[in-house]
Amino acid sequence: MHMQSCRFAFAVHVMAVLANEDKRASSANLAETVNTNPVVIRRLLIDLQNAGLIRTSRGPQGGAVLAKPAKRISLWQIHSAVESREMFGQHPNPPSANCPVGQGIGKVLGYVEKRANRSFSRELQMISLADVVRRLHRA
Repeated sequence: MHMQSCRFAFAVHVMAVLANEDKRASSANLAETVNTNPVVIRRLLIDLQNAGLIRTSRGPQGGAVLAKPAKRISLWQIHSAVESREMFGQHPNPPSANCPVGQGIGKVLGYVEKRANRSFSRELQMISLADVVRRLHRA
């Protein structure tokens, strides 16, 4: 069974909380709103900070804040910060070289994945964090 990653969903949730609030948010508070372990959130925050999307500070008054306005942060930037680039899993073992499909399926799936990634990234680039927050207020 293939497990899907929830890192992107958690990261968008965290970023929307930060965009929605005027104060720093601790990893404990963010973990509570996402309903997950603070360690999971801290790992996400590190990735988001490394991507330049948030700033964090330690201590009692510490926490995370957006590094730039929500309208200048795309969902693609968030996705790129927390997820691997691989859209499809690859064959765990090389397919049979005797099979006409097995001989070329890797190359064909590479082409399909490249096209799908291009479309996926284009769509996520067009949606800003501010768009997400606006939609949340309408929901």
